[in-house]
Amino acid sequence: MRRLGLCLLVMFARPAIGQQSSDRVIDAVVHDACGKRVVFLGEPPMHGFARTLEIKTEIAQRLVKSCGFNAFFIESGAYDFLNLRTKLAARQPLTQTAIAAAIGGLWAVREVEPLLPLLLDGAQRGALVLGGLDDQLGRGTYAQLEMPADLVASLAGDDKPRCLAVLQRHMLYQYTNDAPYGAEDKARILECVDKIAVSLRPRPASPARDDAMAMLDNLRRMFARDFRAAPAVGGQDFNDRDASMYENFKWWQSRLPTGSKMIVWTATNHAAKNLAGVAGLSNLVSVGSEIRRAFNGQAFVLGFSALSGSYALGRQPPRTLIAAPENSLEAKAFQGGDADTRYVDAKTLSQLGSIAARPLGADFKTARWSEVVDALVVLRQEHPPSTRSSP
Repeated sequence: MRRLGLCLLVMFARPAIGQQSSDRVIDAVVHDACGKRVVFLGEPPMHGFARTLEIKTEIAQRLVKSCGFNAFFIESGAYDFLNLRTKLAARQPLTQTAIAAAIGGLWAVREVEPLLPLLLDGAQRGALVLGGLDDQLGRGTYAQLEMPADLVASLAGDDKPRCLAVLQRHMLYQYTNDAPYGAEDKARILECVDKIAVSLRPRPASPARDDAMAMLDNLRRMFARDFRAAPAVGGQDFNDRDASMYENFKWWQSRLPTGSKMIVWTATNHAAKNLAGVAGLSNLVSVGSEIRRAFNGQAFVLGFSALSGSYALGRQPPRTLIAAPENSLEAKAFQGGDADTRYVDAKTLSQLGSIAARPLGADFKTARWSEVVDALVVLRQEHPPSTRSSP
């Protein structure tokens, strides 16, 4: 045991993951990820980590500018990005505000703001395809406020105002305690979704038609998880949501040039190569595992973790991270140095074997993390992000 401890100290003292500034860590990540076709930029699923977002933002910029990545997909609702695609095809102007709204509330923070000009410029020049992977609806988005009217535009007669009312009621969630959302509401929504699809099918192919059909497919998959005939068990909701994200990934990928290189910005539990060896998560099938299988080793999954600090999502009160145990990956990463950031590469992850760490939550789980991610960025201390400044 003593010899193993000495070996770990030696490993963490190597130049690849020794005392480094965040710039050197970013250099190491870009070096390892640059030649891949798909790079997942993960983060703990609680979200709300400022330093993690700053480093992810810088890595994404470097991958686009230096490594030729031409697609940016994010764990946000597909609907707003489909609307952006329709506008681009119609040569309508885009704004940073529209892109920030599409990215959504999870990442509506100052730490991500430096990414917005790059996304806007790339999208406008046709050099960067932006896509949303989730089928969930975001608050204050195009999907919530404008999509119902756009979708029902192809309907005729009484169906148009009726379906507009049905969709708007749900998108704005205008239910009450006396009349809560129920299975009958779901049935009415899906009836309207089907009517809209029937009205669109005879129309000539166009980006606007294809995008509307994709929105309807996303709505079907989202509502399929509500009021199931049998209760969801064993992570079924997670698996169905990630299966839907994989469908969206394939939809966006099919519209890219051959050989395109894609960034996927998401939580690490969705990016994970395999969750079978993680206690409590062994039944989960991530979108990352599906994409990795399809790309035959040309995918790179980066996770993030922190030794200490706090985090907060939106305007929630900050939560303090519990102290890292001495035998955890995070504690070992910072033995023998005062660096603020460490990069744990694939080789070191494999050598560490089974070890306690928390890239998948606030608590520590023991796993072979080399089977979950390809590399980890570990921060000495985290803190909550700042509220995004006004556009």
